[in-house]
Amino acid sequence: MMSRILSACLVFVLLSSANLFAQPGSGTLKGTVTDQNTGEPLPFANVIVLQGGNQVGGAATDFDGKYTIKPLAPGSYDIKCAFVGYNPVVIAGVIVKGDKIAFQDLRLVSGVNLEEVIVTEYVQPLIDKDGGASGGTVSREDIDKIAARTATSVATTVGGLTSAGQAEGAISVRGARSENTYFYIDGIKVRGTNNLPKSAIEEVSVLTGGIPANYGDATGGIISITTRGASAEWFGGFDVLSSGFRSGDDIIGLDAYGQTQVEGFLSGPIAFRKDENGERTEPLLGFFLSGNFRKFEDPRPSAIGHWYLTDEAQAELEENPTFIVENIDGS
Repeated sequence: MMSRILSACLVFVLLSSANLFAQPGSGTLKGTVTDQNTGEPLPFANVIVLQGGNQVGGAATDFDGKYTIKPLAPGSYDIKCAFVGYNPVVIAGVIVKGDKIAFQDLRLVSGVNLEEVIVTEYVQPLIDKDGGASGGTVSREDIDKIAARTATSVATTVGGLTSAGQAEGAISVRGARSENTYFYIDGIKVRGTNNLPKSAIEEVSVLTGGIPANYGDATGGIISITTRGASAEWFGGFDVLSSGFRSGDDIIGLDAYGQTQVEGFLSGPIAFRKDENGERTEPLLGFFLSGNFRKFEDPRPSAIGHWYLTDEAQAELEENPTFIVENIDGS
């Protein structure tokens, strides 16, 4: 009986994992492997996808030298291709975007020096061959360069999006109402707050038109947020931003809001694979933690300052709390 329960739980976990990978937000890598000299396609060549030195995907080319690797979480990868009788080739820093197809062709040079690896830096194409939906994508590299601190503020850097009203996180896509803008985090539709810390965001993809069927019906637009994953190496950091501090009844600083924000993140490996000597070889499990704290000393500061009663006026009002005021007409 217990074995049946465990088997049922295992099947449930596998089905849940398959459903998770089927969610929108993942990207695809396609391309063709050819001989650099003759241009002939190379069938059955091995193409692997590396991130942080670890293999996260791979495929073999077909008879026409074409390969397809999916699903891939949005991010930056190194693509390595190897074939018998050819020197291996590595394309470093290939960017894969959510719900997009990244095309990367590989050209191998025949030779006998199999220890030589040709490494080429990836160049972002000017024209998106995938086409399809209109909108834009803000990658991790771009997020580090802008002053936006939340996912919603990052999304508004894409053309056609504006902040709607005073509500925090409300975004209008091409003039549509903010409630018609749907948010997805790691492929899961969310309701309520979506203000993730900036350090936890890997990519923000905005769809303003031609929305794919896997997102369903949306009369406004789609904002798909992909969070960062665990790392094979330890890294972290924190930052503190402030526009003012309270000193007694006054706020001293750049403005009267007195906003202070503290944000930090930490990532690293947990478990490792070990060789026959018990030495750690490669990580099997990792973690990523991120959080922030924000405080306003005065969320609605007055434009004309604050007025207070003097001690004499306060004493007179306490002594005579009720008095009669005569109008101009004598009433």
